[in-house]
Amino acid sequence: MNVTVEDDLYARTSPALLAMHACERAATEYAAAMSGETERWFFAITDMHQALTAALVETLSGTAGIGALPKKLQKEWLGYFDARNDTDIEPPIEDRVITFGELLDRARDATHVHDMQGTLALSEDEKRDLLRLNEFRNDLAHVKPRGWSLEIAGLPRIFGVAAKAARQLFNMAPLRLHLEDHQIERAEMAIDTIAHRQER
Repeated sequence: MNVTVEDDLYARTSPALLAMHACERAATEYAAAMSGETERWFFAITDMHQALTAALVETLSGTAGIGALPKKLQKEWLGYFDARNDTDIEPPIEDRVITFGELLDRARDATHVHDMQGTLALSEDEKRDLLRLNEFRNDLAHVKPRGWSLEIAGLPRIFGVAAKAARQLFNMAPLRLHLEDHQIERAEMAIDTIAHRQER
C-alpha cells in the first residue's frame, strides 16, 4: 500500500469504518466485562452504542447522503440538489442526524430504507433494550460529579440484541459497499464474540 504525504497529515474515518472499529472495541470490552472485569461494561456500552449509531447512519444515508437527517434538513438538501445547477445557491450548513431512537424507527420502516435492501427486524422488546443501551450511553457521555452504579443482570441480553441488530446492518448493502471484505469479516468476528458469549 502506498502512503502519501497527505496520509501522514490526517486521520480519516467514515460511518462505515467507525462502525467496524467500534464493533471490535465493543467485543473486546464486552468479553472482558463478561469475564468479571465489571468496570469494562462502561466502555462496552459506549463502544456498542457508537457501532450501532454509525452503522445506522451509514445504512440509512442512501445515495444522496441525507437519509439519517431530520425531515426539515432533508428538504433543504433536496432543494439544494435541485437548484445547484441553476444558481450559486449555498448548501445547507447543518447536517446533524436524528436521534438514536429515530434512527431505529427509520431502519425498521420500509418507507425510509432507501438503498438498505431490507429493514431492521426488531421486536418492540428488542427496540426497548436498544433504547436502554442509548440511555446508559447518554449517562456516560454527560459525566456528572457523582459515582454511578450499573445493574449488570440485563446487560448480556441487551448486548445480544445489539449484536443481532449489528449483524443485520452489516449484511445490508450500504455497509458492504463501503467496506472491504476483510473489514466486513472483522466486524462479523466481533459480532460473533458478543453473540457467542451471550449464548453461554
